[in-house]
Amino acid sequence: MTAKHGNRAQTSFSGSADVLNAIQPIPPNISAVNASNVAKVYEETNYAFLFAPNFHPGMKYANPVRRGLGLRTIFNLMGPLANPVEWAIEARLVGVAYQSLGPVFIDALRQAGAKKALVVCGEEDMDEISCAGKTNCWRLSEYPNPAYKGSNDQDDDSSDDEENPRTLVKLDIFQLHPSDFGLATHPLSDVYGRKMPKDNATKLMSILRNELPRDDPILEFVLMNVAALLVTSGICDADTSNMGPGDDGQVITERGPGGGRWKEGLRRARWAIESGSALKCFEQFIEVTNKLA
Repeated sequence: MTAKHGNRAQTSFSGSADVLNAIQPIPPNISAVNASNVAKVYEETNYAFLFAPNFHPGMKYANPVRRGLGLRTIFNLMGPLANPVEWAIEARLVGVAYQSLGPVFIDALRQAGAKKALVVCGEEDMDEISCAGKTNCWRLSEYPNPAYKGSNDQDDDSSDDEENPRTLVKLDIFQLHPSDFGLATHPLSDVYGRKMPKDNATKLMSILRNELPRDDPILEFVLMNVAALLVTSGICDADTSNMGPGDDGQVITERGPGGGRWKEGLRRARWAIESGSALKCFEQFIEVTNKLA
């Protein structure tokens, strides 16, 4: 399941909430999702957009000031670390817009108890994995604790203790390049532009409907970032694959920077689009949120 925490544009041109509100013909009712019904949303779909004002109502006092300033503030840093379902998140991908924030964010996630996390910053100081070149990465991952003496049952935490937990967490620092995913590079001008929310919404639906060529720069940009989350979750470490129709089960075991199976992540991300699975989840999200109203 995926939990995307987002808001309307405050210091950017088009926020994630603005894009979802511009979906045609029927957008998801993101304003209807709140702490009391988010569990119901997840009963019907694997995707949820958590609209920040519904979960952090106090922010309404800061938003006018943020928009008036028109520049990044401390709230741009707090948002990615304040996901409303933090307690339930198994793995996360967080982008930061400055290289100096990478170590700060990964340490904040570690102190908060995260065991699977990837913080990324494109060399151009962009808060996503860059399609144009290298991306600096800070990754937390689990590994077995050799001192652990308890049960091997993954669902049994009764014998865990602070001194000898079942798993330990390590930090890897490395760089990723589109070639690590098996992709070519594209200039940032191919994927970035000051588009209106309705334009971005149209492009989003084109991606989900699998209407773009397989080598479309924006599609590959999206797939690469989704792939990184899949790798971080640990699912790409499996040596078998049975995602559904269209999955040939041929796992790509090649490992790249940081020991990640980045090409396997790309394969799984592409399957989600080409099989229609991602579109189905989004359509279910639209349906369930409009029933909540």
